Amino acid sequence: MAEKSGASAEERQLLRDSVRGFLGTRWPVEHAVERAGDAAAVTALWRELSGQGLTALGSDLTEAGLGEILLVFDEMGRASCPVPLLGAVIANLALRQQPSQAALLDGLHRGVNSVALALGDYDGDSAAGCVDYANGALTGTISFVEGAATATHFLVMVDEPSGLAVVPADAPGLSVTATPGLAVPALSELAFAPSRADFVALPGEMVAELAQIARLACASRAYGAAQRAFDLAIAHAKLRRQFGQLIGQFQAIQHKLVNCLIGLDGARLTLDSAAASYDRGDPSWRIFAAAALAYSGPALRQVVLEAHHTLGAIGYAEEHEVPRHFRRVHADLARFGGAPRARAELADYLLG
Repeated sequence: MAEKSGASAEERQLLRDSVRGFLGTRWPVEHAVERAGDAAAVTALWRELSGQGLTALGSDLTEAGLGEILLVFDEMGRASCPVPLLGAVIANLALRQQPSQAALLDGLHRGVNSVALALGDYDGDSAAGCVDYANGALTGTISFVEGAATATHFLVMVDEPSGLAVVPADAPGLSVTATPGLAVPALSELAFAPSRADFVALPGEMVAELAQIARLACASRAYGAAQRAFDLAIAHAKLRRQFGQLIGQFQAIQHKLVNCLIGLDGARLTLDSAAASYDRGDPSWRIFAAAALAYSGPALRQVVLEAHHTLGAIGYAEEHEVPRHFRRVHADLARFGGAPRARAELADYLLG
């Protein structure tokens, strides 16, 4: 369970402004799509982010708790920035008290190492695959791994025995296959046949909590992308004219955009509530997390769909910014079992 975060509201706003300003300069939106597939560009940006202290997020929760972590993911989604932050955060949370992994974390904080996270049995999607750990090696296949193209290490969640396996990207027996889909860069499939691994034993409950934090991080990244798409739709509605008037004056458009605003506010409040419950050490924080995921999944998907509808044909052109946010929202919210898994968790809690 987390220590209490020491960040004030003013500090959180300063963090948001800092991250947004940095990304605005180093990762301009007009080049986000083509650079997302450029491993060298992503690696260079990751090293620059280490100078901002973002590669160390999660290593000291008294300075930056889950609320601040989700805030940074929000900004990454807004900027369509594909740096391997998910693996870094989970590695910092899980390994910060593991002396055997000090060298890995030191390289991570300096931006030299990058970690790709594989949830495996803890993914929540039956197609995610699983691995077996025995005699110091992993065997099996895991899908839906992000950040594999630039990873120096893979962090793999293992159910039995419960814990995390750390595998270098150049480990013998490990093969990585890109699986193109909605996500940009593409998610990957890892095959271990077998591969030597350093194993860190952790209680199953702790591994499950780390997986839940990964889900919240992806939902926050989707929120940032949906918020940016909504902002673009608002700007378009103030400029585009049809039948002699601004389309923002049509009641049908107004209703769509108001519903989007309600969905965005609801998603933000539920995600903030889940993060706050974790940071204050509430033992029921995972129920708040499940509620946030159950609500934000359909709400944010609807927001980005309505942004498309408001923008019309231009919103479907790859030259425009909105399609990349559409992909990010749908890719992040469909992962880990999505809203159906979260609703099932709530049903288990409420109905026993």
